[in-house]
Amino acid sequence: MSVSPVREALARLVATGLVTAEHNLGYRVAPLSADDLKDLVDTRVREEAWALRQSIGNGDEMWEGRVLASLHVLERLPRENPDDQTLYNEAWEKRHSDFHHALISECGSKLTLAFCENLRDLNDRYRRLSLVLEGGARNAATEHRAIAVAAIERDAPRAIEALSSHYLATAQYLLETYAE
Repeated sequence: MSVSPVREALARLVATGLVTAEHNLGYRVAPLSADDLKDLVDTRVREEAWALRQSIGNGDEMWEGRVLASLHVLERLPRENPDDQTLYNEAWEKRHSDFHHALISECGSKLTLAFCENLRDLNDRYRRLSLVLEGGARNAATEHRAIAVAAIERDAPRAIEALSSHYLATAQYLLETYAE
């Protein structure tokens, strides 16, 4: 492989915020920080709350079906890798992403969906770290079900509160863990 595709890939990762470029020093994985996590989660909550409210208003029974179907298949897989409990179950991770996308998929804004996907990718580094540290202390399945039920019942305030609490719980756990 030539250097050009690698540089292009790294430039794209810099644009997403996952990698930083340092003049004459090369590229590095973007550092994790408490301030970055707070800003990221606050932005994600704000944007996805709007997108969820719009989806609840715009969504039809097909949207409800996608939300319920994505929840159903998510609940059918263990969060941990069945072969090694210390590793993530990548199939669960994909279904988890699909569930969160289904919730906001009818917001009516392709730009918002793309922005929310980028925020989800940035947040994923923190979320995966919390999975290792939490050790199963939370019941993510209950949290996901609460979000989905409120959404299909068209209770936007309750759905947004459940979604916000879901995201904030991860951030709070990491912030408290690193403050110690």
